[in-house]
Amino acid sequence: MSSIHIPIEILYNILGRLPVKEIIRFRCVCKAWRDLVIDPNFISTHLNLQTYDSDRCLLQYKAGRYGSGKDFFVAFNARNFAEHSNLEVPFSCETSYFKIVGSVNGLLCLSLSFTLFGRTLYLWNPSIWKLKILSGSCFHRQIEKWKTFFVVGFGFHRRTNDYKIVRIMYFTEIGGREPPRAEVFSLARNSWRKVGTNSGFYTRDRSSTVVVNGCVHWFAFRINDVYSKYILAFDFDSEEFREITLPKYHHNGESQFHRHRPAVSVAVLRESLALIVSWYKKHLMGCCNIWVMNEYGVVESWSKQYSIVPNERISRCLGIVNNRDLMLDVSGEKGVISYDLDKQEYNKPLGLDEHLDDLVTFHESLVLYEEGFRLTPRKDLFVEGGIRLGKRKRSVFELLQKKWL
Repeated sequence: MSSIHIPIEILYNILGRLPVKEIIRFRCVCKAWRDLVIDPNFISTHLNLQTYDSDRCLLQYKAGRYGSGKDFFVAFNARNFAEHSNLEVPFSCETSYFKIVGSVNGLLCLSLSFTLFGRTLYLWNPSIWKLKILSGSCFHRQIEKWKTFFVVGFGFHRRTNDYKIVRIMYFTEIGGREPPRAEVFSLARNSWRKVGTNSGFYTRDRSSTVVVNGCVHWFAFRINDVYSKYILAFDFDSEEFREITLPKYHHNGESQFHRHRPAVSVAVLRESLALIVSWYKKHLMGCCNIWVMNEYGVVESWSKQYSIVPNERISRCLGIVNNRDLMLDVSGEKGVISYDLDKQEYNKPLGLDEHLDDLVTFHESLVLYEEGFRLTPRKDLFVEGGIRLGKRKRSVFELLQKKWL
């Protein structure tokens, strides 16, 4: 059947509800359907028509003893926590370690970790096996310095339908400190651009998966006052930095944990900015308080909404999913469990006996379908200095890489 006899609105409504794999198969039906799949409007429609049941959580872990092996993602249903698949990252880098910068609309932003963090960035859509490598910068000389500390955030600008990456560079040289520099990469423009800096703040987190109200957020402190604590936000619309004052959470911990320093992380709860304050005793979580900013940007709207005393051997908090489930890393054989904030009860654990890293939400999409390099699930794929695919395929890849950069 030719698509010319089907109104475009109906075609969007039908195909837009299908899984990504089925949509790609239907590209072979006719030329009109093939062109439809790569249309930006259809890609956006497909994202909007995805149901809540299709949402996944990706839990990153390192295989091997002491987390020394390859990177894997365990995908599980975000609603009932049933394991969906186990996905190996099909490429590697010179550090042999990836860090998740963020996950937006089925697109993962990965970065090198440790000393080379932020020098090379990867946009990867595992649903369609497409990869785009970003190794350029507005600051070519500064980015090569070994004493450069990178901070990266990834987000989506809804008004322009554009995916953006913000990167902040802090420089530490003998005899003084250079002012930080910041730049933004736009996928629509396929280029980096300099933006105003956050010269007064030093971010503690190297990456942030927390995007609220069109802004990405990091836990930070003032450069001239290491004891001060703030949230640093970057607005993907105005491309400006702003500061958000934290609540006085250190006065609200359990008295038996006051002598210990809490672990503080930024999160999202019911589309609001949240703060997870965890108090530890002998490397195990003894108390966890969750603060929520009820009105974005209004400091007075901070309120402590949850106070949890775990009855399990919790080693750390991984984050919040489903706008209600607190994901917890359990010491021992149980792996990961979730705590339902509404029902105040624990759910079925995910049995993972591995070195756990990050947790992000994810759902399938066609984003990046017409860009990037088409991967295949090969264990010897090496993208940092070229890939091991034979001379002919490697030369094609190198030509594409020059075009991207």
